[in-house]
Amino acid sequence: MASSGVFRIGSFVLTEDEVRRRKAFLEIGDEEEGLIREAHPHLVQQADQMVERFYEYLLSHEHTRKILSKPGLLERLKKVQAKYFLELSQGSYDLTYFENRLHVGLSHEKSGLSLQWYLGAYKKYLQIANEVLFQTFGADLGRLQRISDALSKVVFLDMSLAIDAYTSSSSERLAEEAAALAEANEKLRDLSIAKRRLTDTIVHDLQNPLTGIVAFLEVLDAKTNGLSTSERGALQEALARCNDLSQLIVNVLQIGRAEEGKLELYHENVDLAQIARGAAEAFSLVAQQGGRRVVTNIADQRVMVRTDQSLLRRVLYNLIRNALRHTPQGTEVEVGLLAGPPATVLVRDNGPGISSELQARISGPLTGATSGVGAWSAEVGLGLSFCKMAAEALEMSFRAENGPDRGVVFVLEMR
Repeated sequence: MASSGVFRIGSFVLTEDEVRRRKAFLEIGDEEEGLIREAHPHLVQQADQMVERFYEYLLSHEHTRKILSKPGLLERLKKVQAKYFLELSQGSYDLTYFENRLHVGLSHEKSGLSLQWYLGAYKKYLQIANEVLFQTFGADLGRLQRISDALSKVVFLDMSLAIDAYTSSSSERLAEEAAALAEANEKLRDLSIAKRRLTDTIVHDLQNPLTGIVAFLEVLDAKTNGLSTSERGALQEALARCNDLSQLIVNVLQIGRAEEGKLELYHENVDLAQIARGAAEAFSLVAQQGGRRVVTNIADQRVMVRTDQSLLRRVLYNLIRNALRHTPQGTEVEVGLLAGPPATVLVRDNGPGISSELQARISGPLTGATSGVGAWSAEVGLGLSFCKMAAEALEMSFRAENGPDRGVVFVLEMR
């Protein structure tokens, strides 16, 4: 097929001028082409034997042997290879020849043959061809040398075209992957915006009725008469559950901000012991109403750290609330503090404990598969999901350990 004068592979453009420049750089001129044409008939006679030797060599190496193991592929390639040998020694290297060589390089790249093996095969080409040339022209070493040099230049030309084919194909594939990645990122951004809007809508729709319910329950709670002891206990339980729901709503908002990198922090020097004691005291009455206790194991000393105390306090509230849910009646939740360094807060419950797999997920790094309000939150709950993200934002490590007898110890450690 006649060439149009320009050949393109991806961003790579080959023209007649480029053909001339490459041949000139490798010193492939009329003399070299004439010498190769002189050798051509002798190479044609030995073409089948040369192909057999070439593939014996390829089959002796594991990497190329695996590629050639497909049924029918070897015999098909042998026929193609015989044609290649003939084209290699035809003595005419124009744009059409260049196009054919580039197409051969592309087919090898797509077949999975790495460039190092493809280039290594050229060495064997040259060796086999030179042995055939020696049998024919060995009596005239000067002439043999000139023909061999001319053939070597053409082999180097083919090698350069193979490199072009591989790099162009790789560049084109990278460009396609980059475009696909950009499209995927755009879809993710759209999904993130949609998620944020949906979350905001849900939170808004939940907060309004919840505020009304809490207001109504507080009006009932303010009555001094008309409620029995059991009814007032039920009322207090309803208010506690409303408080839990309100906390979940805030967690959803905070997790969303953390995922979007919009969680604002205010660092200051604070007493970690005071924050831990305050968190325990905040749940003392709630625990008593449920037949449980919140106790502290905190030495009477100040433990100064630099952190966002509001966010840290909310982490402790979530951990204590979670511990109370899993602690049986008649037992206790313990809030402890190790002065360190590093300063460490511990929240221990008396529940059944957790699996080693779930421990690993809670203690492990936040990655795409374990972050957010998705599958990870479904396993550990919004409260612990929030604690993990908040700890990362506060540059604290967060892990869960089964206690020596029973229960779980959640550990927050300053870095």
